[in-house]
Amino acid sequence: MAEYKIRGTKVVTPYPAQLTPGEVRLIFGLEKIFLAERIFADCYFPKVDPKLGVRRVVTKADLVQIDCMVVDDSGVYVFESKDYIGWIYAHGKRVHWTQVSGYGKNKHQFYSPVRQNESHIAAVRTVIGKEVPIYSVVVFGREATLKVVEDLPEECIVCTQAEIRNITSRMSQEKCLDTAQVEELRQAVRRGLVNPDGVVRTEHIEEVQEIAGEGGN
Repeated sequence: MAEYKIRGTKVVTPYPAQLTPGEVRLIFGLEKIFLAERIFADCYFPKVDPKLGVRRVVTKADLVQIDCMVVDDSGVYVFESKDYIGWIYAHGKRVHWTQVSGYGKNKHQFYSPVRQNESHIAAVRTVIGKEVPIYSVVVFGREATLKVVEDLPEECIVCTQAEIRNITSRMSQEKCLDTAQVEELRQAVRRGLVNPDGVVRTEHIEEVQEIAGEGGN
């Protein structure tokens, strides 16, 4: 359980304490559309290498972290939340996008969240092991303005939190999975989840053992 302040009100959630306020607001909005048990927050899965396949998990660098995902009868939604303010210039084919704030005085480039989410979706596809619709959804905070959004890949959405409810409500009406199939996917996701703290502890133990071994030689 974790406590957050949303719009001045303290709320207690079952979600991890490391979530950002933007991620919590996103999840609260999704709970008005999807069943709570179909929402997964702060998910870690093994990375998928395009050439070598699923990585052996040794350190946290071998994992992808997904802000939020939903397994629904309309498909699987993988969300990437960005708490940026100001104007956002998004181009699906570019490696970096641009944030402009301070009335045009400050410009900042950041790695394309669409590309970032591609690696997340690759991990999710491997975990669920079935061909189902998977949607990439990049969500900016309410204080962001999407000035330019161009050349997005198919089944990819870029929006603000003010728009997310209308968009996902509309998409969720297109059913393609029955209840049993959704439950099967949910269980596959649960089995595929990796505890990052466990990975860190294992990594630390291995480092200590290695140091101890060197000291004994």
